[in-house]
Amino acid sequence: MNYLAHFHLACANDDWIIGALLGEFVKGPLRGEWPLAWEQGMRLHRTIDAFSDQHETRTQFARELPADCRRYAGIVLDVCCDHLLSLHWLQFHREPLPQFTQRVYTLLQQCSEQQYAEQIPPAALRMAQRLIQYDVLSIYAEWDTVTSSLARIGERLKRPNPLSRIAGELKPYLSHAEHAFLTLYPDLIAQCAAFSSASQISAASQINSARRNS
Repeated sequence: MNYLAHFHLACANDDWIIGALLGEFVKGPLRGEWPLAWEQGMRLHRTIDAFSDQHETRTQFARELPADCRRYAGIVLDVCCDHLLSLHWLQFHREPLPQFTQRVYTLLQQCSEQQYAEQIPPAALRMAQRLIQYDVLSIYAEWDTVTSSLARIGERLKRPNPLSRIAGELKPYLSHAEHAFLTLYPDLIAQCAAFSSASQISAASQINSARRNS
């Protein structure tokens, strides 16, 4: 999933939205160096990525792409998912997309002022400012955003890749991407709801344990 989907799947939890951003940049074990809720958001980010990577729709979508593009099907589908989520937004969320994006931008702006701001990777802060400055979460509804995003990702990858080329050839495959998205996304929502319930149970258990030990 890409940024819009990760923020949406953060279960309307402000701290998890920050964790969704950090999940792109913080790697390795989470050992309590961050606020607990931020770490939960990062764990959710990893859960979303792992679940979507293993979902059968990825394999099915890859088979529809040209042979030299199939290994990049996950990247292509992630970017397409933000586009398709924008188009189908009200099917999955009651809050209008412009209001949702402004709320996220406010949270991202505030994260640079948090107590733990000095721990946030500079790349994450730069990305937050880029999302805000260019209103990226809103313009994913435009097809040009999909093609330009894929081209930029292709330029960042170290090895030669077809992403810049397929960006201009992708539209005929959009119906396959839409089918994959509409199959995958409800499953992701259910997976995130289960994660949220488990996290609440875990947090309640930690609080009760702390009370017993106090």
